[in-house]
Amino acid sequence: MKALINKIFLFLSCSLFLLACKKDEVKVVATDGTSPQLTVVQTKQVMLEEQKADTAISFSWTKPDFGYAAAVNYSLQFAKKDASFANPKTVALSNALQKKYTVAELNAIANEIGLTGFVEQQMEVRVKAEISSDLTPAYSTVSTITITPYLSEPEYPVVYLVGDATEGEWDNTKGTPTFRDENDAFVYTYTGYFKAGGLKILGYLGAWAPQWGSNGSGGVTFRAKDPDPDPANFTVATSGYYTLTLSLRNTTFSMVPYDASAAPVYSSIGIIGEFNSWSDIMPMTASAMNPHIW
Repeated sequence: MKALINKIFLFLSCSLFLLACKKDEVKVVATDGTSPQLTVVQTKQVMLEEQKADTAISFSWTKPDFGYAAAVNYSLQFAKKDASFANPKTVALSNALQKKYTVAELNAIANEIGLTGFVEQQMEVRVKAEISSDLTPAYSTVSTITITPYLSEPEYPVVYLVGDATEGEWDNTKGTPTFRDENDAFVYTYTGYFKAGGLKILGYLGAWAPQWGSNGSGGVTFRAKDPDPDPANFTVATSGYYTLTLSLRNTTFSMVPYDASAAPVYSSIGIIGEFNSWSDIMPMTASAMNPHIW
């Protein structure tokens, strides 16, 4: 009996010793990270296609603190000014702490988030830092870039003339189509008769935006969306023939008087071709205001 008691005592002593020697477990708890600090070099950019391989802008940022030494994944997020990053362009950058963009790369981002070509606008950018999808990311403060992007191709196949100087007056569903210059796709022209009065230029039939109007001093004001301010009219002082030119690349507008006295006037014009087996001529309809446009 005494031997059994001694064994029980020895077992209890060893158990107490092992419990006393057990090392306390160290638990690491991640906290919401402190914000990374974003630095932007060159915050105003006029993008030129001929410089597309050049470095346009540089971003760098500091590492946030999540409470312990964690592997952090970074992304740069881009959005239109005042869009609140509702649907940003996000570029994942792994664990890098800096990123440079060429003119072509930054211009592509500007086009993707919907900035208008050849018009000065503002883009917002911030850094997103995260260590796990289960934890709230840390964001830098937002930096603003003033940028004038370019387009390799124009957004508008045709632009339309409206106003009391035009045949369709102010009915935006009856705008007069212009012609795109064969040497520069961003230049739109129209040669024809205009009444004395005002006019504007629309990107799409039936919509008042996008729209180009006068800035009041011979230049052009662009209205991107309906809530944007309505620009002033371009003015035709005297009825007559003019060549109108709008350049989206240079954001310029001109109306030059045109001598149409030698231009022939036909009583009828029609088209024929393979579409109708070269049989019956399909008659065209002349503009009621301009006998040279069919």
